[in-house]
Amino acid sequence: MIKNRILLTAALVVGVACTSEKVDKTLVEQTISLPSDVIREMPIELNTVHSQEESMRTTVETIKLAAGENLLSVLHRYGISTQQVIALIGELKPWLDLNKLPTGKIIQVTLDEQGSLLTIAIGVRFATIVTATLAEGSWQVTESTLETELVYKHSKVIVDASLYNSAIYGGVAVEVIQKAIAVLSHRVDFQRTLRDTDVFEVLYQSTQLLIPHPLSKRSAHHKVTFIKLTVSGIEHVLYHHEAGQESQGQFYYADGRPVQSFLLKTPLNGARLSSTFGHRKHPILGYTRLHKGLDFGAAVGTPIFAAGDGRVLKASWRGSFGNRVLIQHANGYCSLYAHLQGFAKGIKSGAHVRQGEIIGYLGNTGLSQAPHLHFELHKNGQAINPLMLNTSQYAASKLTGAKLTAFFHTVTRINSQLKSNDVKQTDNSKLVLNHEVKEY
Repeated sequence: MIKNRILLTAALVVGVACTSEKVDKTLVEQTISLPSDVIREMPIELNTVHSQEESMRTTVETIKLAAGENLLSVLHRYGISTQQVIALIGELKPWLDLNKLPTGKIIQVTLDEQGSLLTIAIGVRFATIVTATLAEGSWQVTESTLETELVYKHSKVIVDASLYNSAIYGGVAVEVIQKAIAVLSHRVDFQRTLRDTDVFEVLYQSTQLLIPHPLSKRSAHHKVTFIKLTVSGIEHVLYHHEAGQESQGQFYYADGRPVQSFLLKTPLNGARLSSTFGHRKHPILGYTRLHKGLDFGAAVGTPIFAAGDGRVLKASWRGSFGNRVLIQHANGYCSLYAHLQGFAKGIKSGAHVRQGEIIGYLGNTGLSQAPHLHFELHKNGQAINPLMLNTSQYAASKLTGAKLTAFFHTVTRINSQLKSNDVKQTDNSKLVLNHEVKEY
């Protein structure tokens, strides 16, 4: 029988000494031989002396809340009383509302050898976990932060009919895709059919967990620095730059021209233009009248973006419009979004929104035959055709002088990062490149 040799070493430190004093040590060494199959199965204790607390065996269970399940029903299974659950809800109130845990929320519980609950842990935000320990009938709560690292992720994908779906397939973060689409919408008409030869490329900075943890998403705080979309051989190459005192910065072409336009013509991605501006026979009412906007067909729940910076005038139900949002922009412009399934968090009358911010989700409310977005633009109270919109007079000017020089430095730095991250094309035809580099 094949035998393996294991060296078990125990060190006993005699006395106390500082760095300048000599320490006496008694070293006990024992060599034993065991069959290899025993070694694989037998747990090996590394320490020769344990306290009672250290030697206690515990079990960690990970729970995913099912539909209709709540914290009370989960903890009842572990013998926690209703009064104790109520006390826990109060203790964790500064972090989250335990009465409103969503379906799919992950919870971890630690049990002792008898199956009694010792702790419950819940993720409250990215890389942050709160742990409640049950001791002598009361809860003690601690907050812990998981270790993170800063990485740059460089992805390049071949686009099918949907830029969004292709980028998801290529492993690009959802927040990054939404940001890229919002930026590209200033220059690219996403209502046209994208060809199989079109290519999307993005470089973004991301804060990522050093070690994955079930109670936190893997990464967050994404900052897009470079976007490139090749459409029918035409390249849109965009660099993010913070010019002057701008806190968030914006995207520019390589020559310093800003990408951002005053208003977006199409405030969503992956939709088809199902009805245009002009007189038409109403599909439900049956008579001809002016269709004051554009209709975009897409799946229920598709995010809808604000066409431009502005203030929300209305976010409520409005007759045939169903759920609708009305936004006041500068220079006498207003935009309207109708038949929404619902509103995004924080979207209400008086709220200020940024261009490209999600304001709601496509639906089928009001006088509507099928899921779609009805989108209108008004200039000084008069409806105008969004496809004919010309707001070039409101566009930001090209960078010049010292600002342009600073921007060129940004371009050089980003191009250097792109070259350092370059890798060969993979076997997967959809995913051309997906590489990350840690920043220390």
